[in-house]
Amino acid sequence: MQRISVHISDETKQRIDLVAKAKRKLESELIREAIDVGLSVIHPKVSSMKALVDLARMAEKLPSHPKDPTDVSNDTAKYAFGEHK
Repeated sequence: MQRISVHISDETKQRIDLVAKAKRKLESELIREAIDVGLSVIHPKVSSMKALVDLARMAEKLPSHPKDPTDVSNDTAKYAFGEHK
């Protein structure tokens, strides 16, 4: 676990004290929970599966031309390096 130091307002400190007492938790535990919840709201974790699905959806929206090859995934060497089978 890492240690950090932050400056907070007097009002925030009072709120932390009140909530910690009400929930019978240590201030440090309450602050860690609040940071985790806050981070999940402003920057949610993305699973690798969701990231791949999002990428596939973005790829579907890319413009294509009728003359574009349809076998790129099968012939990657041909299209990437100009090699022929």
